[in-house]
Amino acid sequence: PVPQDEGSISQANLTESQFNPLTSWLNAPLDESLQGQGFYGSSLGTEFGSNFVVTHSVPRQPIVSLAALQHSFANGFNRITQPVSTGSGDREHAMALLPLMPHISHAIGNSLAPSVIPSDKTVHNVANYPHPLADHSYLANRELWDAWFLSGIAPQPAPAFPQAKTQEKVARDFFGEDKPLPVARYLRVDTGERLDTLMGRLFSEGIPTQTAIDEIASHLRVDGMFNVNSTSAEAWKAVLGSLRDRQIVTRAVNGTESVEAPDGNTPVANIGAPHDKVIEDDANMDSGQWNGRRTLNDEEIDELAEALVKEIRKRGPFLSLADFVNRRVGKDTKLARAGAIQSALDDDKVSINKRQNSSRSVTDNVANRFLFPEAEEGAMNYGSPSLVKQADILTPIAPVLSARSDSFIIRTYGEAKAANGQIIARAWCEAVVERRREYVDPSENATTPLVNLAVDVNRRFGRAFEIISFRWLNPLEI
Repeated sequence: PVPQDEGSISQANLTESQFNPLTSWLNAPLDESLQGQGFYGSSLGTEFGSNFVVTHSVPRQPIVSLAALQHSFANGFNRITQPVSTGSGDREHAMALLPLMPHISHAIGNSLAPSVIPSDKTVHNVANYPHPLADHSYLANRELWDAWFLSGIAPQPAPAFPQAKTQEKVARDFFGEDKPLPVARYLRVDTGERLDTLMGRLFSEGIPTQTAIDEIASHLRVDGMFNVNSTSAEAWKAVLGSLRDRQIVTRAVNGTESVEAPDGNTPVANIGAPHDKVIEDDANMDSGQWNGRRTLNDEEIDELAEALVKEIRKRGPFLSLADFVNRRVGKDTKLARAGAIQSALDDDKVSINKRQNSSRSVTDNVANRFLFPEAEEGAMNYGSPSLVKQADILTPIAPVLSARSDSFIIRTYGEAKAANGQIIARAWCEAVVERRREYVDPSENATTPLVNLAVDVNRRFGRAFEIISFRWLNPLEI
């Protein structure tokens, strides 16, 4: 857990300043405990620091949300050549991968702008520094959120699951017996194909085939996908509070795990098996904020939903999930500083992170050192469990989010007129239609990419729509 500009890149090179805020801690005195442990978090010393700090999770079971990848290292690399001594005085050149700066903590799913890059750029070259700077969050989100998803058809190890299953067994139970996947709202698509035939195409000796990787999405549908362009605060409250009163697994300092009873609040899904210490007052800069867990009450969920709707109205419509997750790159620094959910969390009317966000603000000193000084606003303890981040909010809901709707209500009106133009009859009707996996012309396989379509009607109209229900309306319903 480090500030957004984590890493060894010298700010002196970037800003022609002698002050290097990213490496100044190297000269600080380091205390240690009687057991030889160091201190981190609120301080590197014994008075305010902690030698038990939880900032990242290593999953012990397959993850089902792209936002859970925030715990992975997602900084890019620059391929370079560098001289290597052979010991005889001769020198050779070898390829090396150098991490692109600045290093970003919790990159995927979050979208905080790096202060060392202008607000309207995602890649930037600066004088006196040999390698480009990159907005790793933005670039990773752009590549991931609309091209990949996690089906949950994965091995289910014990004791995380009541019964250990292989990946192939999970798939067979799902397609053959409708046994739910970890994301219970993922349902199978009945294509009429025999189970053994399907499994033979998807697996070979227990290992997923390339066919499985390419086609698995076409065999799944989602019960109740949620459109991120929704401007209904009530709808967002239902989605954001979907984990309300859920039991969660917590971990004691000695590693013992237990299941905590519901407390009427919504647990924040930032750390897998967090330390069993609910952080009720995130204003205190003590060790608790670095190893506890957060929960949100109903009032905080309501505040976040209202603020998120405001951000959606400013930024939408979103044409993709990556567009929703990412900050809005441009000259408008308020939209460019962070993604929609993070900006909602930082709203003055949202109390979730309010006290922590007040710990750092833009000053003349900061403005003189950074290309995008507004990006330095916000909490200094970014990455601590007590600070609720955008990816924490996205983790439980990402599997059911979409940037479009696939079900629509269509209403129409018709009337009959006499020869003199007088209306003698009126009628209203309503149809519910749903976009299907098949193309309008089903002669082309549903898994065919759009760019490879050969039939003109499919290139023009794409997927087919099916009428799910139809009814005549009473005039009082209009």
